[in-house]
Amino acid sequence: MYANAADPISHPDEQMGGSIAIHPMLGPLWNFVKGSAGKMEHGIIDRAAAAARDLGGGGVIFCKSGKDRTAMQVTLKQSQYLITAGLSREKSNIFSNATMMRANGTRLAICEKNVGQAKYAFNSLQARFMPNLLKPPKESIAGFLKGGRVFSGEGAIET
Repeated sequence: MYANAADPISHPDEQMGGSIAIHPMLGPLWNFVKGSAGKMEHGIIDRAAAAARDLGGGGVIFCKSGKDRTAMQVTLKQSQYLITAGLSREKSNIFSNATMMRANGTRLAICEKNVGQAKYAFNSLQARFMPNLLKPPKESIAGFLKGGRVFSGEGAIET
């Protein structure tokens, strides 16, 4: 197990209740996996990323055009990094920092370059079902579409 190699514990092979002991660094991830059985939990991705980070690993977010869903994930990770790097003090600021980056950051310029409009290609129905930490600000989403046109104004984003 890599976790034991990266951060040895006193008895890595110790049996607990008939199963191998879970490394303390992986405990929160393991508990989340057990507790989310049968449910769709988006938070598991964050827990896995935190475990990888704690073990000295990194992550990659990839999308062919770098807009929309990628923007939501990248701005969340940037905001989380502000906490890790000590540049932001409160964990409660993660969402507000990510929202500020989504509304005013470079990701909207990428959207404009790719589709001709500085808005994310989500409609309000899609945004409603997104995990809270990944929701874009309401003023930065395209809106409902009808016939290839934005229902509530100018633009040509299709979802």
